Amino acid sequence: MPRSAAAAVAGAGAAAVVGATTWLVLAAAERPGTLSPPSLRAHATHPWVLGPLHGLMPGLSASPRRLHADVVVVLVVIGVGWVAAWVAAPALGARALLGATAAAHVVLFLGPPLALTDVFNYGLYGRMAALHGLNPYRAFPAQAAADPLYPLANWHHLRSPYGPLFTLGTEALTPLGTHGWLWAWKAIVVLSSLATVLLAAALAQRLGASRPRAIAALGLSPLLLVSEVGGFHQDVPALACVVAAAWCLVRGRDADAPRWADPAAGALVVAAAGIKPSFGIVVGLVVLGATRRPRAIAGAAVAGAVVGIVVLIAYGGALPDLSTQGRLVTPLSVPNLLGLAAGHQGADQSVRSAAQVVLVAVALIATAAVAVRRRWALSAIGLVLFCAVLGLAWVMPWYLVWALPFIAVGRPRFLAPLAVVATCWLAVGSLPQLPGILHSAGYFPTRTSTGLQNHREFVRLVR
Repeated sequence: MPRSAAAAVAGAGAAAVVGATTWLVLAAAERPGTLSPPSLRAHATHPWVLGPLHGLMPGLSASPRRLHADVVVVLVVIGVGWVAAWVAAPALGARALLGATAAAHVVLFLGPPLALTDVFNYGLYGRMAALHGLNPYRAFPAQAAADPLYPLANWHHLRSPYGPLFTLGTEALTPLGTHGWLWAWKAIVVLSSLATVLLAAALAQRLGASRPRAIAALGLSPLLLVSEVGGFHQDVPALACVVAAAWCLVRGRDADAPRWADPAAGALVVAAAGIKPSFGIVVGLVVLGATRRPRAIAGAAVAGAVVGIVVLIAYGGALPDLSTQGRLVTPLSVPNLLGLAAGHQGADQSVRSAAQVVLVAVALIATAAVAVRRRWALSAIGLVLFCAVLGLAWVMPWYLVWALPFIAVGRPRFLAPLAVVATCWLAVGSLPQLPGILHSAGYFPTRTSTGLQNHREFVRLVR
């Protein structure tokens, strides 16, 4: 393809992503509805959540059926635009793609949270400790039912599954009030996401990969924009730490590498796990991937000590409640589908345990490989995080973003087409009309004994 034609394709793709994302945000800001968190639809007395873009789309249809159809069209436009921009990115250049990425982030920052209620759960867990004297790792949010954020949250009977560094940070934002807390957190997520895109671009440059492709693959991804940043999820700061750790690993290979590169890598990946415990699975990969492993171990040890002090002093030694959340199941998760195929009627305890064993085995094999060959570290991180998405019974669309920075820089290369397929799969799993789609295909998740039990567990936590 001629360079001018490729540039036009990439430009059109980037414009499609930004334009369609803007439509989603404006539609969500117009009124509580299909694109809003369920709790906001149920408690429309919180119009402040809609933000300054409220009222800019007065002609938006009030028909759920029409909005559902429009959402599908918009998501397809974003997905196609993303792939087009990714493939033809070198012809357009890094600066234009960074501009498109930044524009989409600004629009998302000004809009309300999209679809899910997690951001309000974050605020409530922080307020439990700061204002109500409740340890979020030992008490339930239902014990803080008088808090103004409680009606907007949904994990009413789930102790916090989030990392101690994150929870301590949310406590620090509590003096800003409910409105100020939300805007401060939105700013943290948006800035962390942009930093991750810049780090991925810098990583691509050091690895000899295409900077524009790395920017397009990550920065214009529908899962990063619509699911991750659009929902203002707490994975973003943690992922920024992981990608920064990877950059430090590569910087540490240089002949003139600074002394801080390897210890910083170890400290950053432990900090990521302190924010999002799921990232603990790649700590060994980062430490063993360092050129000077003793320094990386020292950095990880210092950061681990800080996390331990926070756990002991701030939260009395209590840890995130990962086991309860681990019992949740989404209908299209790989373990649930395999459980159906294997005659277990879904992802029961044995299927979930088997999936965890397989994931641990993959992580151990990858860690052993990196112990032999340090240069395999980035590929191993990308592969393990991708496998983690496949192995989770409770899988959300934005989880694929964990692996996307490494896929964006070509580590490993074969995951790029799989990432596109996985994006389609996860997008379908997040559609508001998913139950109707499944029923029309003859799949009724709650009609099996396992599916009904899994659904009851979910209802118990949100009632």
